[in-house]
Amino acid sequence: MLIMERGINGSLRQYLDKDFISLSWMNKLDALRYIVLGIGKIHERGLIHRDFHSGNMINMANQIIFITDLGLCRPMNAQNNGTYGVLPYVAPEVLRGKEYTQASDIYGFGIIAYEICTGLPPYHDIAHDRTLAVNLSRIKTKVQL
Repeated sequence: MLIMERGINGSLRQYLDKDFISLSWMNKLDALRYIVLGIGKIHERGLIHRDFHSGNMINMANQIIFITDLGLCRPMNAQNNGTYGVLPYVAPEVLRGKEYTQASDIYGFGIIAYEICTGLPPYHDIAHDRTLAVNLSRIKTKVQL
C-alpha cells in the first residue's frame, strides 16, 4: 500500500479552479516543469502512466506538482486491456484501439498544458460522451515531414 500526503492545494484541477487568476506565467511554467520532470522519471523507468490528467496531480506549495495514481501504470511492453482514463486526456490513437505508449502520456501532458495556460478543463463546453470520443479519435496524430 502506498500512502501519499494530500496536496496543500488539492489536485491540480482544484488548484486551477480556485487560484488560476492569481497565477503568473512563471508560476504556470514552474508547474509544467515539475510535471515534465515527473513524467520523465516515469518514462525513464520504461513505464507508461496511462491515466495522465490534472485530477491525478497534487499541488504542493510553490507550484510543486506530484504525479499520483499510478494504479494503471505499466511497463511499456505490457499488454493493453482496453481503453481507460479520463476521456479528454486519452490520446486519439488509443481511442482508435491502439496500445497505450509513452506518447499517449505526452498527449495527456499537452492537454494539461492547455489547462494550465487557460485555466479551463479540456472540452469544458461540450459533453464528455461518445460523440466526443468519436471526434477525438479522428484527430490525426502523425505529423508528415
